[in-house]
Amino acid sequence: MVIRRLKIKNFGKIRDKDMELSPGINVLYGENESGKTTTHTFIRSMFYGVRRLRGKAALNDTYTKYEPWENPAEYGGIMWFTSKGKKYRLTRNFYKEKKLGELLCEEDGSLVDAEQGALGTILGNVSEAVYDNTVSVAQLKSVTGKDLVRELQNYMASYQGTGDSSIDMGRAMQMLKMSRKGYLTEAARRKKELEKEKEKISANMEYIRREIRELDEKRDRIMQQQDGMNIGTRERSTEDLLELRIDRVKRRREQTDAVLTVVLLGGIAGTGCLAAFSGQVIFSVLAGVATAAISVAALFFRIRLSRELNKRERQRERWLSRHEELTWNRNSLDSDYEEKHTALENLQAELTECEENTEVITPEETEIQALNMAMETIEALSGNITDQVGVRLKKRTSEILSEITGGRYQEVLMDEALHMSVNTGERIVSIERLSRGTLEQIYFALRMAAGELFCKEEPFPVILDDVFGMYDEERLAAALRWLHKENRQVIISTCHKREMEILDKERIPYQKLPM
Repeated sequence: MVIRRLKIKNFGKIRDKDMELSPGINVLYGENESGKTTTHTFIRSMFYGVRRLRGKAALNDTYTKYEPWENPAEYGGIMWFTSKGKKYRLTRNFYKEKKLGELLCEEDGSLVDAEQGALGTILGNVSEAVYDNTVSVAQLKSVTGKDLVRELQNYMASYQGTGDSSIDMGRAMQMLKMSRKGYLTEAARRKKELEKEKEKISANMEYIRREIRELDEKRDRIMQQQDGMNIGTRERSTEDLLELRIDRVKRRREQTDAVLTVVLLGGIAGTGCLAAFSGQVIFSVLAGVATAAISVAALFFRIRLSRELNKRERQRERWLSRHEELTWNRNSLDSDYEEKHTALENLQAELTECEENTEVITPEETEIQALNMAMETIEALSGNITDQVGVRLKKRTSEILSEITGGRYQEVLMDEALHMSVNTGERIVSIERLSRGTLEQIYFALRMAAGELFCKEEPFPVILDDVFGMYDEERLAAALRWLHKENRQVIISTCHKREMEILDKERIPYQKLPM
């Protein structure tokens, strides 16, 4: 890919600036604050757009930082570039009220929306993170960011099977974690609800058991009272005995009535006979008195029997009334007892079901297991990326580093987390023990090697914004020779003449673009 021309209409501090770029090395030269970094950001924004953030983050995002104060409706510009042998014109307006992304193929006149995926295809589906961490090196960002680690892992893990570095395993892992978090929350909520239900059922069961114990105590008291009222025998019940006692008193009273009747009739008859036949009054009087005495005694005995009969009858009525009351109470308690036991059995069944549900794998737990397996697979795949194709990255990084250091450092060693050391041919040196200048060379080599891996369909322009500040002249000359040898478009932004002096000294052709 070659950027042929840039027309910055209104972007940050730059207005109406037009510049032609050569296919080789281009040097954007100017003092600090002259717009070099703004041009760098403009190129990136043309490729990937400008995303507006929300809330407090919007105060310092790229959109706000480079939004022009004057005529913000013309916030954007035009880029002409060549990709895969075809010429394109990319027009963008980043203004929020007038957003535009227009991609024109100058070969066939086809016009598409740059936001609909056509531009990404032309760019080889190189992500914005890859661009930022490989071919485009921003000012004071010569050390790769964490995004590069993720992108390298994505690329190397997917390359072996598909050859497609666009598979975002980091994003996939993040989405899996978010999904798992949702299911974990739902599973925890369901478990908490189940525990609450079990506690509620257990509390209700304990309450019913307490009621059953109270019913048992009441039934025992009633049975004791019934036992205390029982004066019967094996042959006769208590009610029969009470009836028998009443019958006995009635018979005795009937016998007394009969005796009284006989005595009265006999006394009257005897007294009359004595008075009529004997003529003796005294015997008649004595007979009458005797008859009256016997009659009075019999009458009193009858009255006593009547009272005893009334007592027996009242005793029977009280006994029957109390017996019926106790029987009704016991029947009522038996009914309540049966209901409570039925309710207790139902609650026990519910508790058993809850406990069984605790052991049963829920749909959420099934999903969590599936997500865990997927995450383990991704982690295992990521853990083996170096063994699969990481050797290619190490080999190419080592080749570049050897070239730009004149063979002083021959090999770069790294693990899957990009923890690196270098081989001098005599010993292994950790990067923490190297100078900042050498460290800059190692990361430069890593970026360029990773860029070749990611941008294999067609090399991107290498865009460097004041990144050689820690290079001495020897290191800078080696890096510029390597860039020239690779025959790629290079855009170097600098506020020093040193780069151009060395290019002249090395007789490397370049185009100077004053800012």
